[in-house]
Amino acid sequence: MTDPAATDRRPTIEAPKPTVWPLVLSLGLALAGAGAALGTVAFLAVGGLFFAVALWNWLAELLPGRGHEAEPIAGPAPAPVAGRPGTVETLGPGMAGYRMRLPEKIHPISAGLKGGLAGGVAMPAPALIWGVLSGHGVWFPVNLLAGLALPGIDDLSVAELEAFRPTLFALGVVIHATISAVIGLVYGVLLPTLPGAPRWQLLVGGVVIPLIWTGASYGLMGVANPVLRHYVDWAWFAVSQFVFGLVAAAVVVRSEKVIVPPAGTGGAAPPPTPGEGGRP
Repeated sequence: MTDPAATDRRPTIEAPKPTVWPLVLSLGLALAGAGAALGTVAFLAVGGLFFAVALWNWLAELLPGRGHEAEPIAGPAPAPVAGRPGTVETLGPGMAGYRMRLPEKIHPISAGLKGGLAGGVAMPAPALIWGVLSGHGVWFPVNLLAGLALPGIDDLSVAELEAFRPTLFALGVVIHATISAVIGLVYGVLLPTLPGAPRWQLLVGGVVIPLIWTGASYGLMGVANPVLRHYVDWAWFAVSQFVFGLVAAAVVVRSEKVIVPPAGTGGAAPPPTPGEGGRP
């Protein structure tokens, strides 16, 4: 049998205590979200209660002396690492590569803006085709887009929404150009950070993000203007998002990479002399 006294004499390290409260908090969020989506007050109340209790207890365990425990070390402690100064050549100010940033080359942020504008030019094509095939005309999707920001659009009849209205056209162009530019900038920042071949960046930008944006647009329009949501053909809406995503992602991925300048003073410099950071 193990001697408890011997166990108490073993060296220990401070380790976080196991806790169940993050799981309970996640369960509360899931229940509250389900209650909000389904309109079930019971789910919403139970989820809110779980969330509040879990958050309170989780924060309490972060207080000094509450969230850690002494864990005995099972094996011998590792030997301390002994440094040997002077055995590795170090870079100093003025040397080439000093404070170099990785990766050395990246896609410029401007590529995202160009991709967003290019996707914005290509994106209306499916929407206009839907307007013609549905019999509503080319101005119907433009007026629906303007309805996201202009109150009172839901009071217009279908015939009025099918007609050309200069105010709605101008507002729709501004909304479309702004959203295209902003999402393009997001593409320019996000897509180059994804690992793997460019095809994975095209998959994320051309399929995954458009699906997320379609779902978000459906939910937001249901809150901002639920009447207009019934006029939108969401299959064609998704096709428009796919067209935008593929074009924008292709522009970003195919853009020429630029060199990232070093954080410090770089450039060519003579090699260090002995005693100044180089080998003797």
